[in-house]
Amino acid sequence: MDKKRVLIVEDEMSIVELLTLVLTREGYEVSSCQTGRDAIATMKEFHPHLVLLDVMLPGLDGAGIIKIMAEDEMLSNIPVLVTSALVESAHMFQPYPQVKGFCSKPFVLADLVGKVKKAIGDEM
Repeated sequence: MDKKRVLIVEDEMSIVELLTLVLTREGYEVSSCQTGRDAIATMKEFHPHLVLLDVMLPGLDGAGIIKIMAEDEMLSNIPVLVTSALVESAHMFQPYPQVKGFCSKPFVLADLVGKVKKAIGDEM
């Protein structure tokens, strides 16, 4: 069976490394990028089954990325989990049906993995 692909869009390398380790252990193929500008191009190359999207990013922020995804036929059906230390930013993403959840930082890894599995359709 092909592994499901998760794209992590996050500018803090320690978080990228942690999430990559955790999600790889769960059996996902993981890719990452650290800027909003790279995110769209990476999505088109990597074809993720899920995007973990940080809100605060250099250049193009999470809200800007979601707008671009929503208007792009290739990207509008990719589920997204928004990650942020700013819990109040969750409401900005409510208008977008592809946003399947919100993970506040610091992460509770078991919760994050559960949300990933649910959003990607892997929950038992």
